[in-house]
Parts: sequence; structure tokens; C-alpha cells
Amino acid sequence: MFDCYYDELEIGDHRSFRGVTITEAHILGFAGVTGDHYVLHTDAEYAKRTPYGQRVAHGLLVLSCGAGLIPLEPGRVVALMGLDEVRWSAPVFIGDTIHPEMEVIHKEDREPGGIVTLHETIKKQDGEAVCMATVRALVARSPRP
Repeated sequence: MFDCYYDELEIGDHRSFRGVTITEAHILGFAGVTGDHYVLHTDAEYAKRTPYGQRVAHGLLVLSCGAGLIPLEPGRVVALMGLDEVRWSAPVFIGDTIHPEMEVIHKEDREPGGIVTLHETIKKQDGEAVCMATVRALVARSPRP
């Protein structure tokens, strides 16, 4: 969606994007960058004794990976305005492949283009939704010829 200009997007537009398989390196790298070394994410022996039976990817890692899979074209997105109603509905484990899907749910004219509100759903390889959020972005209009 962020490879389009404001005037190219319509309410109801829906797209699915490529995926990424979550690895141990993702989890440990995210823990190192953020300082979030919570044992459910980083300690395999501890995680075995939890209801999940294995390590779980950080929720914010899942959200960040989902964001990174959405194409961004220079000059289209002016600014991310916010994330609302972020929810995680299922765990993501090492070896799961996740991909984002987005739907335009609202548009509001505003210079230099408008605010686009999207519903994002991140799904696992089996189609199960694992993270949902409402995303708002200021998107530019197409350049005038």
C-alpha cells in the first residue's frame, strides 16, 4: 500500500505481501537491539516448561517484521502517524513464516495528500492471524505532470 500515492488508493483495497520465516537469529538479534531478554523469548529450557513448550517470538518483533515486508517507495509515504488497537492473538515460534495483509479502511484529505488508515493483519503460514493493528500514514498525492 505504501508503494502507491494517496489518489491511487481506494477504500476496500486489499493486498497480501511476501513472508519471512522467523529464526532464532531474529529473536536473539531483536533481544540484543531492544534489551528485551525475557526468558520466554531467549531461554529454550525455560520455554519448554511453559504452556507454549518452546520459545515465542517477541510481539514487537512480529509487528516489526510485518512492517518491514511492506514495500515503501520514496515520495509516497510522508510520515507514519500511528498504530492503534495493536493486538496479538497467537504465538509465533521459530520456524513459523509470517506475512502481512493490509486493507484501506479510511481516507482523509490533507496536504500534501491525505491520511490513509489501514487495517493490518499478520498471518502465519497456516493462515492464522497472529497480530492485528490499525495503521495511519500521511501519504502524498501523485506528482502533477
